[in-house]
Amino acid sequence: MATNALEGDWQFVSEKGYDPVKVTVKNIMGSEWIVACMIPKGNMMASMLKKVDGKFQLVKLNCSNRECPKENKELEAEFKCFLEQGISNLVREGKTLVLEAGGQRRVLVEDDMRKKHEDEQKAK
Repeated sequence: MATNALEGDWQFVSEKGYDPVKVTVKNIMGSEWIVACMIPKGNMMASMLKKVDGKFQLVKLNCSNRECPKENKELEAEFKCFLEQGISNLVREGKTLVLEAGGQRRVLVEDDMRKKHEDEQKAK
């Protein structure tokens, strides 16, 4: 699969949180990737990954440590736990992106908010 098919802005919507988890996937260079995640007004979580033999390996997980709103606390803690297991695979399925870690899957949908903003700026 083409590298750029995985890259972009995504979101994970769950009934456990008021806001969605915003996720950006970027191929930094060669086999190095970053999956950056944040719930609005919450903590920044960044998984630094390396792609080896078609699978991803967690190199480092960075998380800020600030108090997040109580309506998103459970979702943020659960998503952080998921990331701590190390993302092993990213698969694009149409307009969704599937993250796999520790035998679990999270299905994300495209977040076209940035694209809409860029289109609005071009139209001006």
